[in-house]
Amino acid sequence: MTTTRQIMSALGDLLVSSLLALAACGRLGLHRGLSGDSRTARHSAAVALGPAQLDLPRASTGSHRILLDEATLARLRDSAQRHSQAFLYAEARANEALAKPLASGYQGFEWADAVAGLSLLWHATGEPRYALGAVQYLNALLDDRLVVGDHQGGADVVQHDSGYGMRTFGAYSALAYDWLRGAPGMDNALRARVLTRLTQWLAWYDQEGYLRDRPTANYYWGYLSTLTFAGLAAAGESEHASAWTKAALDQLSKNVIPSFNDDLRGGGWPEGWQYGEYTTLEIALVAEAWRTGASINVASKLPWLGQTVTHHAHALLPDEQSVYDGGTWGEHPARPSGLALTALSIALTGVDDTLAAQARWMTAHALPPPKREQAWLGLLADRPGAPERSPRSAGTSVHLAGQGLTFVRSDWSPAAVWASFQAGPRLAEDHQDADQGHFELFRGSDGLLVDGGGSEGSATINHNCLLVDDGGRNLNYPPNQGVWGTKVRTTRFADDGLVAVAVGDIGEAYAPSCASDGCRKRSVEQLTRSFVYVRPSLLVIDDQVVLERPEYSVTWAVHVTQSPVLAADLSSAVIGASRVDVRTIEPREAVPSALREPTPSGEGSHRLNQPWGPMWRIEVASPRGQRERSFLHFITAGRAHDQPPAWQRLTGTGFRGAAGRVDESGIAVLFAAPVGEGQVALGGPLERVVIAGLVPGQRYSVSVDSTCLLRLGKPGGSAELAATQGGFVRLSAAQCGAK
Repeated sequence: MTTTRQIMSALGDLLVSSLLALAACGRLGLHRGLSGDSRTARHSAAVALGPAQLDLPRASTGSHRILLDEATLARLRDSAQRHSQAFLYAEARANEALAKPLASGYQGFEWADAVAGLSLLWHATGEPRYALGAVQYLNALLDDRLVVGDHQGGADVVQHDSGYGMRTFGAYSALAYDWLRGAPGMDNALRARVLTRLTQWLAWYDQEGYLRDRPTANYYWGYLSTLTFAGLAAAGESEHASAWTKAALDQLSKNVIPSFNDDLRGGGWPEGWQYGEYTTLEIALVAEAWRTGASINVASKLPWLGQTVTHHAHALLPDEQSVYDGGTWGEHPARPSGLALTALSIALTGVDDTLAAQARWMTAHALPPPKREQAWLGLLADRPGAPERSPRSAGTSVHLAGQGLTFVRSDWSPAAVWASFQAGPRLAEDHQDADQGHFELFRGSDGLLVDGGGSEGSATINHNCLLVDDGGRNLNYPPNQGVWGTKVRTTRFADDGLVAVAVGDIGEAYAPSCASDGCRKRSVEQLTRSFVYVRPSLLVIDDQVVLERPEYSVTWAVHVTQSPVLAADLSSAVIGASRVDVRTIEPREAVPSALREPTPSGEGSHRLNQPWGPMWRIEVASPRGQRERSFLHFITAGRAHDQPPAWQRLTGTGFRGAAGRVDESGIAVLFAAPVGEGQVALGGPLERVVIAGLVPGQRYSVSVDSTCLLRLGKPGGSAELAATQGGFVRLSAAQCGAK
């Protein structure tokens, strides 16, 4: 009987194989970049890593600098003797490469995989046939392009697709130079050819390679991996090696670590994890290569490595069959992979053993391990008896400060409610969606409010965002966001265990192209979106907009995969065993509508409405005529046969919000005016009252009298509450109105 685990393992293989073929081509036709030039972002000071001049002696025949220290070699031999599962996966893949010559795959991925896998099988078993096979594919990397022996590669092979193939032809030729020391067939003439090609390829990429100074681009990591591996492998043997190692260390010290510590605080990958999985493999192995090859501890300077373990735990949806799909994905739902965490379990061992144990737990119990493509990585990470530790005991939410991405869930069960919220700056030249303010909602395996965009659906219209149309006065791609705003950010986040609140300042996402030159023209002068999640199943989205002109249109949009039912202010859809109910509280007079996608949208990745499957866009338009606009929506996730909750709009002095009954509890979510004072009639006893929109850390006087009148004021008296860092307080009004 086929188990769920086996099915997921197979899907993980499909992720790596099909997506390397489809999506590893750097851009999938997406916008190539903001400009053709390379620009280095401004970041904090450089981080010291090693000596200014790193001169490593010539390596002996039996020694290796890249990953294969004595402990690792002993583990490889032990895995072979035990016939561990990781060894069996790697052995099957290596034997497949020996059975008949493989085609190169996209940009040489099949050959690169064969070189690594066959080399490790030689070290694990000592069988010469594996070394000879690795040498055969190394020759293909050096001279061929599509078919072994076609002689269509060579000096310019990495130039295709703007240098994307540097991560295969370059990195794995350098890896083979180190890993195949003393191997049969690896003679001096072949070693000299490897050095010649690395010299040619690195010289070209240094001058012409795409995004060669952007650490948040997957292209960059193909280059830095090759630079690192080549410099370490050839130290003492090539006149260029010292320059390569110095350049790689400079990049790490002055560019990578400052950029990651500033822009990627909290983990994550802005291009999306279709690209992030393999890129993380490269980042982790670069860090480990410096440890084994030069005793330089890069991993300890990159907290991002460990933070990404936490990211993966929270980005995995409750049923463990799909993951958060921000950025570019070639298939939907987005399938999980164990590639990144397998590599991180290697790089974090001895640096942060707790996070390394969490990475191992995830690949053993929640993610499919590498069993075909990159099966060699699983063998390299194989550590029988090494500690495993679940990362799920630390809470049910996480906020990635750099990327401005928040994940929340009701619990860790397969049927949990899960939601995400994106509010952060543009960090990647390609593949990052124009989706600031976007949120998603799932219940178990049922996607209730989803990212509607396919592989080229990066435009805002494909996401759950606000659509602003100024008629082209300032916006470049109305009603979509641009790519020039740099000040988008999550300003507040907190989770007290029952309520989680994140607030995004996202107006600059709609900045026009002249913003990069300092212009002040803005059609959207302010836009604040508040994301309030009340466990287990209530999500409240509040939007406050200030426009340049009152005639502009603003439309609230979310996406569902089944035709919704509309009734007055309620939009509902049944998805699988679940339902979503979206109640429009503001604007009061608004009537939701539903459009079957795609809709006419114009061409190009910044405008194109491209759904990944059957898709409906629920829209709520705000009346024109005022510069200030508000949207307030109460959204619930429930069982398919549940009745939608009824919500009563609450208005009073200094408050906006609604109250209703959800999950057998009376709940009110209120937004306080900036003055932080007011009163509102709750209409009856309520178990949970959440007041958002307060100043983080400030104390407030909060009381509910016997008539269920809630008062908020300045500190004073005994009924004081301090607002969380999310700017909210929570209280009970269960006893008011009691006779």
